[in-house]
Amino acid sequence: MLKAERKRFAPDYTVSDETSLLEQLRRGNPAAAHEFYELYSARIHRFILHALGPGNETDAEDILQETFMALAEALPFFRGQSSLFTFACAIAHRKTLSFIRTRARRGQLMNDHTTEVVRSIIEPRLDQDLKNALAALSAEHREVLILKYVEDLTVSEIAGVLSLSQHAVESRLARARKALSKALD
Repeated sequence: MLKAERKRFAPDYTVSDETSLLEQLRRGNPAAAHEFYELYSARIHRFILHALGPGNETDAEDILQETFMALAEALPFFRGQSSLFTFACAIAHRKTLSFIRTRARRGQLMNDHTTEVVRSIIEPRLDQDLKNALAALSAEHREVLILKYVEDLTVSEIAGVLSLSQHAVESRLARARKALSKALD
């Protein structure tokens, strides 16, 4: 969004809580849409970019925009059983998976995608052993660990993002932690 557009929607309005934000979003308030975008777009973009791997910033930005458009269309169906951020992450997750499947069908997915994803999510200060251990994990285990420890989501939020039960997420987290521990040994 351009600076001029941002100023146009700038704070003649602020939201005190998520319920008020949701109410304003459902009414079509452009300032609320701008506030929601400003609050969550960076985290959702990072989430998408982690799944795509480095060098895919343009694709991540496109998927982010698709996510926010789909979110606007889906708001009337949002029941409030999760946070708006979790709801948006679930949409981003589905959009990203769809993009990856389409890209894979076209044969454009790199063979070393897993290694690149790990490089993009691990901060440089972490040691090489941890990077190698994460690279050795399955995508399923790596994804749940990223959502839990990088994105700091709760088990119920992860369940919403991945369309799994909380029990399934807890089991997957336990297996992922065990696999990570084994890879580090």
